[in-house]
Amino acid sequence: MDPGIGNLPADRGADPRGVHLLRADLAAGAAVGRARAAEQPGVSFRLGAGAPARRVGCRQPAELRRARTTGRVAMFRLAILGAAAAAIFATSVPTPTAAQSVLDEIKQRGELRVAGVLYRPLIARRPNGEYVGMDVEIMKRMAADLGVKVNFVNAEWATVVPGVETKKWDLVPALCITDKRKESIDFTQSYVTIGGTLVSLANNPKGLTTVEAHNRPEVIFAVPSGAWSEAVAKEIAPKATHKAFAQSTSADLIQEVVAGRADAVVLDTPNQTTTAMAAFGDKIRIVPGHNKPLEIRTGTCLVGYGYMKGDKKFGEYLDGFTKKLKDSGQLAALMKQFYTAEQIKGE
Repeated sequence: MDPGIGNLPADRGADPRGVHLLRADLAAGAAVGRARAAEQPGVSFRLGAGAPARRVGCRQPAELRRARTTGRVAMFRLAILGAAAAAIFATSVPTPTAAQSVLDEIKQRGELRVAGVLYRPLIARRPNGEYVGMDVEIMKRMAADLGVKVNFVNAEWATVVPGVETKKWDLVPALCITDKRKESIDFTQSYVTIGGTLVSLANNPKGLTTVEAHNRPEVIFAVPSGAWSEAVAKEIAPKATHKAFAQSTSADLIQEVVAGRADAVVLDTPNQTTTAMAAFGDKIRIVPGHNKPLEIRTGTCLVGYGYMKGDKKFGEYLDGFTKKLKDSGQLAALMKQFYTAEQIKGE
């Protein structure tokens, strides 16, 4: 093949089919030129690589001139096609821009969407569907600060993190900050610390009336495998027997205690303990007392707001708003209002 044709670079912006056709045009022109040159003694012909035909002792025939013209036209067509394709490519590929912050989206739509996970007394839902609780009040104040309305979207704990990632809601309140969750979403500073409550059978023959009394090998703890409450149970009673349940709810664990298959369980304060008391009444005992968290060093649940990972602008706003609540005394007042047995019972 003619080196000028064989080395023709493919135009990066052009349609490959067009390039092949143009190469075919060039090849055809070159073939005609060579054929005519062979019929004309003294004529040396070459098309491509920028080398002009040479006349040796005679005039170039019309066919040869047409072949050279065909080659030039083909090269011109290729140049035009490449330039056009480059222009189209330049206008069709948008310039990358930074992702819009969720904070901007909230203001544009005029609505703050909140995951309505149930975690009393932070968030609860009345039979009529109304959301109540400390975080509900905080979200209302946040919406007012942003100049938008607030909308609580029904949510389950298993979907709160994916819901942030898919923008089903803008943030998740009442969320324990864990390393696992931090792999997928970001968190604000903690605004509440949830401790653990020790629950045991009220008339247990082992005499489990104090926290210390539970720290014996014969005492069996029902613990959710891998959960923070398991770490709490092992801290307050390292000598006890810890029976792990891979898939369990607080109701499942309490049922183990009531049925006599376990002696104690560690639950949240005050969320799950209130539920347990309502369900089992005087059958169980709260140690050291209702709404009194255990004295523990590890395993506490630091509660924060979860939001889209990498959204620095929204994160700075949330941290600033939370700090304002703390510094102004509003958060302390809300905790005093909602962290009482009476408030929880009324929900």
